[in-house]
Amino acid sequence: MSRILIFAEAVTLAHIARPIALSRILRELGHDVCIAAAEEADRWLDAEPVARQRITSIASTDFLRALRRGLPPYDTRTLRRYVEDDLRAMNAWVPDIVIGDFRLSLYISARLAAKPYGAIANAYWSRRYWRCAAHAPEITALRRLPRGFADLLFRHSYPVAFAIHALPFHRACKHFAVDPPGLDIRDVYTASDATAFADVEGLYRSRQDAGVRFIGPLFWHAATGGPVAAPGRGDPVLFVSLGSSGHTDRLSALLTLLEELPCRYIVATHGAPTVSKGRNCIRAAEFISYEEACATADIMVCNGGAPATYASLATGTPVLGLAGNLDQHLNMGAVERAGGGICIDFRDLTGPAFERAIRELRTSPRIAEGVVKVAAEIADKRDARPPVLEWVATLEHCLTRASHKPNGMSTGFT
Repeated sequence: MSRILIFAEAVTLAHIARPIALSRILRELGHDVCIAAAEEADRWLDAEPVARQRITSIASTDFLRALRRGLPPYDTRTLRRYVEDDLRAMNAWVPDIVIGDFRLSLYISARLAAKPYGAIANAYWSRRYWRCAAHAPEITALRRLPRGFADLLFRHSYPVAFAIHALPFHRACKHFAVDPPGLDIRDVYTASDATAFADVEGLYRSRQDAGVRFIGPLFWHAATGGPVAAPGRGDPVLFVSLGSSGHTDRLSALLTLLEELPCRYIVATHGAPTVSKGRNCIRAAEFISYEEACATADIMVCNGGAPATYASLATGTPVLGLAGNLDQHLNMGAVERAGGGICIDFRDLTGPAFERAIRELRTSPRIAEGVVKVAAEIADKRDARPPVLEWVATLEHCLTRASHKPNGMSTGFT
């Protein structure tokens, strides 16, 4: 068995939750596991019986602010500092293999340390699976433009934008004399010796490739303050959770809108400003179990990110994704194609639009069929141990592969 050091980039909860879920699987398989994370992850890691290493991450607020401005969240100086931090953690714990969830610097530091590196990513960031989003992300440069023009401009300009976002990473590679991946942010996000997609193949089957590792959703649930109460009347029940990277500043406005509709709702506030509990509210808490709430709800209302959509679809609950950033639009594009839900850009959210979406999610035969199919595939892949075992075996093979040198580039299954 191997010593595996997992790096969690604590800019959103998803990049902490997936490493925790993976560490549990790896320990079940007999591996010696350590998680490296910033102090912001302690809240979730303190209950885990796993070795720990301290690293630094940029503040979540800075990360999300950069996304909303359409700017690269990491500059070259930060990435260089990250590499030094990574190497210190590796020297302290001495792993055989390193794994990272959005810890982009590991592409460089793992090569400097001559360690096999596996990245956790989503398939929509791969060139093999990516399709241009139908709508432009909500970024400062496009926000004031008419919707149709913003979408058209994004579709024609994204190759240049993706190259600009990759430049700080390429400069960091040059500083450490490591050959970089392609000059495209998708290449940066998915580059490793063996990249694993935390997705089910069904959402991407039209472009399935035998060389890609799909390990399935890495489910993790935060401890909650109690069970979710069952609804007491016949209106549809919505589970509202905008997540740590959603527009939590808009939660109050969203709940005000729901108070005017014939529905009831359960809401996870995720640290958003205190919201008043309206007459349609069944329960409100900072964190609520996705599994419990989705089993109670008729519809999941989320930011469109992968962790929330998979948790919802696993229970057979359709998704209404209120997408803002590009990551959310791309994920919801896959969900919509599979018939698992509907995406509404947050800028287009109105009472009538919301009511139409709820009606379609509850009555559309296509969505009903799509949700059942996706739920069945998630259930079939619920045991992540077999694909994780295969993925780790690929990384273990790198331990003896002569071509893996400190300054070499091994693109593996990216």
